[in-house]
Amino acid sequence: MKNFLFNSLNPYKLYIKNFIASPTTMGTIMPSSYWLCDAVLNNIDWENDIHIAEIGAGDGVITKHILQKGTFETSLNVYEINDDFIELLQKIDDRRIVINHRSAEHISGEYNAIISGIPFRSLDKKTGMKILKKVRECLTQKKGVFILFQYTQSCEPMFNRYFNFTKQRVYRNFPPAWVYTCQPKSLSLT
Repeated sequence: MKNFLFNSLNPYKLYIKNFIASPTTMGTIMPSSYWLCDAVLNNIDWENDIHIAEIGAGDGVITKHILQKGTFETSLNVYEINDDFIELLQKIDDRRIVINHRSAEHISGEYNAIISGIPFRSLDKKTGMKILKKVRECLTQKKGVFILFQYTQSCEPMFNRYFNFTKQRVYRNFPPAWVYTCQPKSLSLT
């Protein structure tokens, strides 16, 4: 009976299943709300930011919003490690998306924007710093923007090492979230 309840690809069930199985790797028990997606994506220049990556894509709720807002020329590289979420992402039928079933530690390429749903507080510090450093490297050439959401402010010292940022609170999400809009610091500063 238990497998029957969680066998469906219903994102709410998958979030709960994965949170119960590994609460330290899941940032929340629910997908991002419309308002959180909107706050994240309002920080992108949709006319010029056509090379986008999403790390920690989860069930693809923000992924789908990116594809809706993007242009015909938009390219989207998605990174996700959770098998259940990969299965959901693979159901998105859009030629602009490339799904990478691997850690954000392995992100490569040059991007105008990188969006993250990774719960950095749940990662060990070494892994978190490695991801942030790779993200900065991938944005530097195009002077891109890193937009991420978190449920606490506890990782700001890590973000501050590689990025200058502003933040905004989104209350219409469960749990409420902070959206960070980050500009890479010069590579010579770190």
